[in-house]
Amino acid sequence: MLALGWILICYLMLQGVTAVRVFSKPLSARLRKVVVFIWIRGSRRLMGMRVIVNGAPPKPPYFLVTNHLAWLDFYGVCGLLDAVGIVEEPIRRVPLIGALMSALDPIFVRRVKEDTPRVKALMVQAVKEGRSLLVAPETPETTILRGSGVRMFRGGLLDAAITAGKPVHYMSITYRTPQGYPPPSKAMIFGPNPYLSTPDGKIPESERAMYERQTFFQHLMKLFALPHFEFVITFGPEPISGTDRIELANKLHEAVTAIFTPIE
Repeated sequence: MLALGWILICYLMLQGVTAVRVFSKPLSARLRKVVVFIWIRGSRRLMGMRVIVNGAPPKPPYFLVTNHLAWLDFYGVCGLLDAVGIVEEPIRRVPLIGALMSALDPIFVRRVKEDTPRVKALMVQAVKEGRSLLVAPETPETTILRGSGVRMFRGGLLDAAITAGKPVHYMSITYRTPQGYPPPSKAMIFGPNPYLSTPDGKIPESERAMYERQTFFQHLMKLFALPHFEFVITFGPEPISGTDRIELANKLHEAVTAIFTPIE
């Protein structure tokens, strides 16, 4: 209930600062981000999330790729990195949270080929405007259990970096829970992932079979039963450049895999 109340308070704060755009749109945009970062920091405390950083974040503006493990990734990354994220379109429609996430001005993407040119154009535009980009280009491959390894990277979303001639920075994320408590694979990962559905809207059975059938509420109960947990980010030492998107995707996948620590 505390978490829900906190979301509602921040949502109302967001509506208040949004009204400022009548006088100044840039000021309203900055204040909206401030509200979101306040929401994130408060949510971390309520959840018991501790953010651990290994290495140094790249200096903005940057193009950065990472692996993706759970919905909690957003809370760990947001506030630490001020970058344009590539976010699944359905999240925009989630009550309250959708509005808060939209305040960060992400690029919303639909998992259909027809949407790819639009997304690429927006990414190129963001790079040209000097904004930083954060992308999780993992494929919906289901032979690798989330957290046991890094799924292969798709090259399509790297076109913006190639077009702009920007090197690509990389990082990995993982989770740790206290000794004597359920491992991250049981407490952090909620599945099956609805965004890995096929074009006809069905979730592959191979994805379903990987996870316990539980409600999101049951998942939250496991999460809030932890005294705390660690969200660990490890930044790669040097960016990687390339002119071929497939080759670049494979190099980045190898680099992220090399610094990734599988969860239990």
